[in-house]
Amino acid sequence: MGNVAAAFRMPMGKQISCLIFDLDGTLYLNGPVRRAMLWKLLRAGLTRPASTWRESRVLQCYRHAQEQLRGSPEPLSSEQLRIACALSGVAPEQAERTIAYWMEEAPLEILAGHLRPGIVDLLEAAQSQGIRLGVLSDYPAKRKLLALGLERYFPVVLAAQDMRVGVFKPSPKGLRIALQDLGSDPDSSIYIGDRSTVDGETAHRAGVAGLVLGQPQGSTGQGWMGVPDVPAVRMLLKI
Repeated sequence: MGNVAAAFRMPMGKQISCLIFDLDGTLYLNGPVRRAMLWKLLRAGLTRPASTWRESRVLQCYRHAQEQLRGSPEPLSSEQLRIACALSGVAPEQAERTIAYWMEEAPLEILAGHLRPGIVDLLEAAQSQGIRLGVLSDYPAKRKLLALGLERYFPVVLAAQDMRVGVFKPSPKGLRIALQDLGSDPDSSIYIGDRSTVDGETAHRAGVAGLVLGQPQGSTGQGWMGVPDVPAVRMLLKI
């Protein structure tokens, strides 16, 4: 247990003051939402195949640009869009419309049906114990939280695109800002996500304990611990 606690960073017996969550794939299940969006895109392709193929290409290139920029310390500004347009050959105005619809608008009606099991119970229990709650995402989060019905739990919501952040995870900048906004000490805070190389690494760089969902119980990495699901989080943290 001592080795696990050391990998996890949270000192044994330390009271938790703050939980900060990733959004996509953490507060809701990514797999079912992505499959639903793929079907929606395929149905659109039946009536307008050429334009739908271009839209699909833009989305693919936009996600590729995100991964390309993930290790960069430079501000995001419009660089992700620039790279996506260069790779896809689509004009910026058209690419912006495609991204706004397929990545920000269209998923909203789907999200609520795919909340991660147990997440509301965890948030309710944490809130009742006075634990402060926040969200740090690589994409705009506020409309998704509204669609999920979770906005009331999170007084602090940050995204990589915010002027104060400006970089993707695993940069620790956004997590450090979230901690400041919540008035929380890194030593008593936890960041919860679903990707070890992104969320686990972000926690490690910020000096915060990390939990990565969807991992074997008790698996560890540098500064993070794996948990299979939300009930395992509650059991581990005694919330």
